[in-house]
Amino acid sequence: MNLMAEIEALLYVSGDAGMTIKQLMKLTSKSESEVQREVDALKKRYASTQFGLCILQNGDIIHMSTKREYADVVQKFVKADDDLLTQSALETLTIIAYKQPVTRIEVDNVRGVNSSISIRNLLTQNLIKVNGEKNEPGKPKLYGTTDLFLSAFNLEKIDDLPELDEGKDPKDYVQIFDDEMKPLEDQ
Repeated sequence: MNLMAEIEALLYVSGDAGMTIKQLMKLTSKSESEVQREVDALKKRYASTQFGLCILQNGDIIHMSTKREYADVVQKFVKADDDLLTQSALETLTIIAYKQPVTRIEVDNVRGVNSSISIRNLLTQNLIKVNGEKNEPGKPKLYGTTDLFLSAFNLEKIDDLPELDEGKDPKDYVQIFDDEMKPLEDQ
């Protein structure tokens, strides 16, 4: 079999979680140098302008993502469904983006209402993901944003979010993303 194709398939199905070099080594039964060589070749291949995807490697984690230059079209997809980002969903998404990793209860405390439905819808739309469990009774899920979120809001990394004033009310966070979505609503 073609090692590059195997790695590409594994990165695709791993989604936002990506895979480590060690996971790729185990699944392909290849050495670290062989896997890294093919990952580097994939990065080079996807760097071509004919692809809308790229291969990102942060430390040992490797994953596929959409290229930043296609953020506008990805954002149109994310906004295509009028019910996708209701005010509640946008508020929930904003809180998760700025406070991640965060539990549903922590989001509820900021919003003052139950956020279960908004979180479920954001998970379905792949704008957020489960990033593990908090080490406390009940082991609540921890939520964070996805690569689709970054692409939809034209961000390269989560650190590119605008800085917030220290005393800013978390409910005001939504304005940052609401403003980003307005150009699409006017089209």
